[in-house]
Amino acid sequence: MRAVSPASILTGTVLAFALSCGGATGAPPMHPWNPPTGARYIVGGDSRDDASHVLPWAFREAKARGASSFFFLGDMELTPQLDPHFLNELTLLDPIPFYPALGNHEVRVFGFANIGSRQAEGAFRKRFLGTPRTPITSSIEDKVVYSVDVPGGVHFIALDNASQDGFGPAQLGWLSHDLEQARADPRVRYVIVGMHKPLAHNGVSTHGMDSDGAQAALDSDAALALFVKYRVALVLASHVHEFAHFSQAGIESYITGGLGAPLDRSGADRAFHHFLQLDVGDDAIHVTVVRFDGKPTFGEEGAE
Repeated sequence: MRAVSPASILTGTVLAFALSCGGATGAPPMHPWNPPTGARYIVGGDSRDDASHVLPWAFREAKARGASSFFFLGDMELTPQLDPHFLNELTLLDPIPFYPALGNHEVRVFGFANIGSRQAEGAFRKRFLGTPRTPITSSIEDKVVYSVDVPGGVHFIALDNASQDGFGPAQLGWLSHDLEQARADPRVRYVIVGMHKPLAHNGVSTHGMDSDGAQAALDSDAALALFVKYRVALVLASHVHEFAHFSQAGIESYITGGLGAPLDRSGADRAFHHFLQLDVGDDAIHVTVVRFDGKPTFGEEGAE
């Protein structure tokens, strides 16, 4: 189903994948490419402790590449108190819409100390939701959970698996209803789900919902069953500071935690700073890995 081929693109060297809802796909096109829908999205997460200044590079690249929106998958800064610094960096992205998911570093001091997390989540909503650059509010009170229809027939869902262990019954109930509504809308061609922590049992890393206990793993399985039922096209997560591409229950999935956080050296050749570029075509979403260091991203599998 996927075609894999390297291609040169602006400042980096990339590996491109084609993701479709059926049928064969060809080799990825060279940049710049204007897909028929005109929709291009930049995706990434984990910019805390960004000593290499990867985040401002990614924001500038998003503008240079004509992105329709930027999907951010959590962990802006080391502690919630530093979020104003991220807001300052975010001005580099204007006027491109910005859709964030919540990370553990947004609500817990140094990512793990559960001190004032409710207040931190409230502050996050006030800073980053319901603004001109993020014209959406949370669908669940006291959470950062929402969906939005964006150009190219894309329905983007942001889930929260960082402020608590798992998703919880309220969020899973909302997710089921939202997916059902999205699939009933003829304008929706692709559903993309973003979250901070990767789903459990993904076969790549246990540094995700696996680490949050038995109930979190059950919640992960329940969410994945909904993704399958409602034909989610793409699942995106970060939290692990590396790049990974895999299939989970037949759904194309990516870990993209490369926006500047210290790299996960256990990931070996997967540990590099990067973002993903999603180009929405008439019959496929083309996913391109763009490396910060410009090195070739060879060796990633492209299973049929």
